[in-house]
Amino acid sequence: MQSLEGEHFRIIIRLWLKIVSQSCWHLRPKSVEQNMFENFTLDAEAPRSIGFVYDKERVLRLSFILLVIAAAVAGGPFLPGRPGHPPLSALFCWPLAVLCALFAISLLFKAFRGEPGLIISNVGIYIEAYFDETIPFRAVRNVRRYQRKRVDQLIVDLDSTVGKTLTRRGLMRWLPKALRWQQATAVISLTLLRGDPDWIYSRCVDFLAKDREQQALGDNGFPTTVEVDDAGPVFDLKGRPIFTYALIAILVAIYVAEIKFGVVPPKDNAPNTQTLLVLGGTFRQRIFLYGEWWRLVTAALLHGNIIHLTFNCLALWRAGILLERLIGWRWYAALFCISAIGGTVASLLINPANIVGVGASGGIIGLFAAVIVASFHFPSGPLPTMLRLGAIQILVPSLLPLVGQTADGLQIDYAAHLGGTIAGGAVSLALLKAWPNKQLHPRFGKAALIGSAVFAAIALGSLWPISQLRAGYIADPFTQYFQGQYQRAADDFAARVTLNAEAAPYYHLWRFISQTRGDDSRATNELRIEAGQLDHGKWPYPVYQLFLGELRPDEVIAKASTNDSLCEAIFYVGEWHHLRKEIDEARQKFRAAVLSCPTNFMEYDGARGELTLLERQ
Repeated sequence: MQSLEGEHFRIIIRLWLKIVSQSCWHLRPKSVEQNMFENFTLDAEAPRSIGFVYDKERVLRLSFILLVIAAAVAGGPFLPGRPGHPPLSALFCWPLAVLCALFAISLLFKAFRGEPGLIISNVGIYIEAYFDETIPFRAVRNVRRYQRKRVDQLIVDLDSTVGKTLTRRGLMRWLPKALRWQQATAVISLTLLRGDPDWIYSRCVDFLAKDREQQALGDNGFPTTVEVDDAGPVFDLKGRPIFTYALIAILVAIYVAEIKFGVVPPKDNAPNTQTLLVLGGTFRQRIFLYGEWWRLVTAALLHGNIIHLTFNCLALWRAGILLERLIGWRWYAALFCISAIGGTVASLLINPANIVGVGASGGIIGLFAAVIVASFHFPSGPLPTMLRLGAIQILVPSLLPLVGQTADGLQIDYAAHLGGTIAGGAVSLALLKAWPNKQLHPRFGKAALIGSAVFAAIALGSLWPISQLRAGYIADPFTQYFQGQYQRAADDFAARVTLNAEAAPYYHLWRFISQTRGDDSRATNELRIEAGQLDHGKWPYPVYQLFLGELRPDEVIAKASTNDSLCEAIFYVGEWHHLRKEIDEARQKFRAAVLSCPTNFMEYDGARGELTLLERQ
């Protein structure tokens, strides 16, 4: 009886140990798992198949990060203070958020499906990315490993014929054919598997070496030859990205010209918005109403401040290192030009109508999108991985609209980033069809050169209309007045008297206001002389009397006999208060003048300009 009870007890203990050991398979740390297989050899008595499941903790952590990113991207267009139209921004943000969420869900399926992510054996290799298919080692061309910070991947190069017969799982199954490399390559993340990456990689190499030995002996034990198709895309990364350096020098020279030839004195070595508008920034009204389409080119060559220029030049330098030597300077230049125009068009259509857009970021971001697409020309190896990781580090942060503006008040033009990405990616996608394996660079380089030459010709041709706009802007006394150049404005107001006799009394009034604001002691005497030449019974003589101290503001308004003269009286009373530093009263009058004066009156523009200056103060 005691022996029977003891036997039952031993059976229960063995069963409990078996359950614990099986459950611990999924919880065993790397060190235990490594010790379990550290004596593994390729002898007949050794295990013939080894499976590795996904590390649930790591997969869950990565899925959580992706879901947080998806939520942040989805809510980005609706952040308070973000410029632009949220529904239009959502056209990009929401699909990106859905993509991140799908990747997170696919990782969760990997974790909870309970199936191995990788199985290696003497027969072949099973990769979870394919549908229940064990790939024989005879179909494996090579097994490599790619390691960088926080990245550890097992790369399995497959025979191109075999690769076409395999069916992928998940999102990769729906990848467009144009983005599929010619020679199939399977990538397994070793960091997501429960196992020692060094041990897994060495076992794969051992199995492959053993299979190669068997192939070398042949079926009858005699050596045989194995034909290997080494044909693949050629590339040459020697030399320097000369065009990139030249383009950076051009952008720097243009920025120096912005500072030197600006229509408004620069502040902290940064051009004024009015300067950017005159020198070629995008502005919806100037393009659609005045037909200044050349701004789609010139806006991409201008920058808002030195920080804006510096970051764009650094990003351009990075893009040049990745792409120029890969596709050649002709297509690199064409991609920048096309992406730049795509960025300015998107900025023009998506951003509010009162935004002046400048910056080369659309063209630069388009280059990074082109880097990712062009990397699919290469079937495998560290080159495509290096290209994609290098581009993603710049591309993804530039497309997430999480910050509305910079510290100095400049708004970040995510619309231009989006337009440049679409344009650059689309053109690079077309290049894949025009890029033979045996050719170093894509075809149709002459066409690319012609496109770049057209872009440059438009930019050079725009110098004439820009010079005309600048000359007219500088010669406008109202512009000079609101820029604080009071003495220059006073001289130009005096010059305009001879050009328009009907408006001469009003130009004298503006000359007096400019002289007074500029502390010119001659202002009152010269106004008194001009007042003596006017008909004292006609308008605007009462306004002269107001500034000469002969009438009070309410008396001037009472003498206004028409709606037009009334709006003028209100405006000039506002200027009278402004000259006396009575800001609140001046602001009220200017607002009333904006509401009462016709839009073609100089008093209407004057009131709006004064209100703008008061708001800045």
